[in-house]
Amino acid sequence: MRTRLRETEFVVMVTKKHPLNIILVCMLTIIFFVLLVVFWRSATARWVFGLGFVGLACAVAIMFWVRQRDIWIVTTQRVIDERGIFSLYSMESPLDKITNVSVGQSLLGRMLGYGLVQIQTAGEAGITEQLKIMSPRAFREAIFEQREAYLEKMSGRSRPEKPAPAEEKLIPGVTKECPFCAEIIKAKARICRFCNRELPEDAADNAVPAPEGPSRKTL
Repeated sequence: MRTRLRETEFVVMVTKKHPLNIILVCMLTIIFFVLLVVFWRSATARWVFGLGFVGLACAVAIMFWVRQRDIWIVTTQRVIDERGIFSLYSMESPLDKITNVSVGQSLLGRMLGYGLVQIQTAGEAGITEQLKIMSPRAFREAIFEQREAYLEKMSGRSRPEKPAPAEEKLIPGVTKECPFCAEIIKAKARICRFCNRELPEDAADNAVPAPEGPSRKTL
C-alpha cells in the first residue's frame, strides 16, 4: 500500500485481483517449455517455442508485478482503488458518499472465489467497477460495516450538547430553601423534590416573605 493514511485511520481489508489469469498463462508457459524440449532438435521449432516460452515467462512476471500493485483497500474512513507500476494512480471513495455496493459472480467465480464489485457514490465519480477481485462478498460487507460505524461516529460528533439546566433562584414568597439538602423548592411544598424528605412544619420559616407593596390610600 502506497497511499498515506490519515490520522486515526486504520486499514480494515486489502484485496487484489484473482490470480486466475496468471495461472492460465503459467500453464501455457509450461506447455511451450515442454514443446521446446521435445522439438529441440528442430531448429525452426526451437526458435518458435523458445521465443514463445521467453515471451510467456516475461508476461507472467509482469502480470504478477501488476497484481501486487493493483489493490483495493477498505479503511475506517474511505475505500481506495490503488494501481500503477511505476506511477501511482489512486481513486478514493469516502464512506459517507457511498450509496450502494453490488456484487456479481459467475458459476466459475463462485467456485474460485472471485467476482465483480460495483461501488456507487453520490458524487462525480458515479460508479466504479472492480473486475475479478478476490473475496467480493467479504469486501462488500467490510465496506458496509465501516460505513455504518463511520456515520454513527460522525453523527455523535455533530450532535449538540444539551444546555445545563438553569439554576433556580430564591424568590421571596415563591420559593424557599430545603433544610436538608439546601435546594430551592416551592414555598408551599411539603416534600422536597430533590431529597424526597418530608419538610417539618417550621420549614416555612426558611421561606423569604414577599415584600409588601405600597399601601393603598383611601380617600
